[in-house]
Amino acid sequence: MLATREDITRYIPQRAPIVMIHDLVEADAERVVTRLLVEPDNIFVWGGHLEAPGLVENIAQTAAAQIGYYCAQNNIPVPVGYIAAVKDLHIAALPPQNSQITTSVRILHKVLDFTVARGEISQGGRVVCSCEMKILAKLETR
Repeated sequence: MLATREDITRYIPQRAPIVMIHDLVEADAERVVTRLLVEPDNIFVWGGHLEAPGLVENIAQTAAAQIGYYCAQNNIPVPVGYIAAVKDLHIAALPPQNSQITTSVRILHKVLDFTVARGEISQGGRVVCSCEMKILAKLETR
């Protein structure tokens, strides 16, 4: 485990109440894996389920954790990132509260300050959401 709920904000710019990842399980130049316990008081839980905006934010923060982990390893400040585009969003199910989701993001391309990634959220061994995301994050250079 690379980070837990207590120290995940070392790798992402978000702060409570919008932190949408709890554990950084794996991170390298190509792929990142995180986990989130879907708690009833999560701001994206409505009607007992994590809704679509929360799923998209979870994928974006997972991608941000990969960038943040790289920055931490290289003593570079963690940048604020922006979702530039979401493509091919597929939601098969909304994870219920009190369930755990695992999110994996694979980096497809990096061009200038843009990262194109493919994200996938699983719950109980089943893929519940996937999409391609374009993220803008300007890294400081030293």
